[in-house]
Amino acid sequence: MSLLAENIAVRAVNRFLLGSLIILFCFEASLISQTTVAKKNEQQIVLTEESAPDRMGISILPIVYYTPETRMAFGLGSLFTYRFGLLFKEARPSTLFLGAIYTQEKQFIFQIKPEIYLQNNSFFLSGNFLAERFPTNFWGIGPDTEDSLEESYTPQRYLAELGIQRKLAHNFPLYIGLRYRLEKTSILKTEPGKLLDQGLVPGSQGGFLSGPAFILSFDQRDNIFYPASGLYLQANIAWNDHLFGSDFDFINFKLDLRNYYEVASEKILTVQALLESNSGDVPFYRLAQLGGDSLLRGFYSGRYREKNLAAFQAEYRFPVWKRLSAVVFGAMGSLAGRLKDISFDNLKYAAGFGFRFKLIPREKANLRVDFAFGPGTYGIYFKAGEAF
Repeated sequence: MSLLAENIAVRAVNRFLLGSLIILFCFEASLISQTTVAKKNEQQIVLTEESAPDRMGISILPIVYYTPETRMAFGLGSLFTYRFGLLFKEARPSTLFLGAIYTQEKQFIFQIKPEIYLQNNSFFLSGNFLAERFPTNFWGIGPDTEDSLEESYTPQRYLAELGIQRKLAHNFPLYIGLRYRLEKTSILKTEPGKLLDQGLVPGSQGGFLSGPAFILSFDQRDNIFYPASGLYLQANIAWNDHLFGSDFDFINFKLDLRNYYEVASEKILTVQALLESNSGDVPFYRLAQLGGDSLLRGFYSGRYREKNLAAFQAEYRFPVWKRLSAVVFGAMGSLAGRLKDISFDNLKYAAGFGFRFKLIPREKANLRVDFAFGPGTYGIYFKAGEAF
């Protein structure tokens, strides 16, 4: 076996062992949460899957992992779930995610992400507040960039996003809404002599983005954490312009279609089709991307970037034992500078399998570990929640 193959194998085993530790930690946290009761201001908060629909549930997730870019990384994530009380017991569970990660290389991620359903799902409020400084890689722009073009850079990003959606009819799950996004990106470090260092691509020096997005959603899913049936469709148009103080002028259009089928008891087939198109002066870090933990798993996040993208993926989910279930999945996608040029000629594809562990059985919220493989590449992912 070659030295390179041995290194890859060792890294894969290390990540698998670390992931197993994460699952064990979460399992212990879950067991503890089923028997812990706290009181604050005389209001009881029961940390158990058997709590009433309008009570709060809490899951705490220790985070430990290693990558060559970060060395050891440590963190903590918490997921709060809640249904809003006497008037809103039929509403979907609202959530608040809090997460923080710090590494030996003095890198960090801190995120607060609330999602709130009110008045029997008639209103949906969302937010995303993020601060991060993390190294990543860039191979240029286009569907056929060579591996030899790889360069590393370190962005620092601050993001604030707020949105509201309203249901148009009481018995029909069609929503219309507005979201506003502010994003500041600084490129702290680049490789000398490479594309970003020479300023040869838009966004090489970072920049400020500001603008609204208009949203139209149809959401028929029976569960937001682990849907077993229903159709989900969302179209949104985001507009960044100097009019709003943005350093870049561009329009982003995204169409996301998902369908969930329960083909047998607890056996679910899920499919997703995604279309994304950008026009105008788009910074490289906001181009459509293939790769990562949710779309085309197995490829490095952002391995391929372009203005336009079309992708499709499917996943089959089935129970294994008690809280443990498993999945198999496959995905493919294509990019092009113009939407009409998307074709099968530069199709990227990947497939894999994974396991799920129910952290909050009442809400069907899972921790997942996925193993994905593509031509000459692979990825191992440990995340809370489903890929789609």
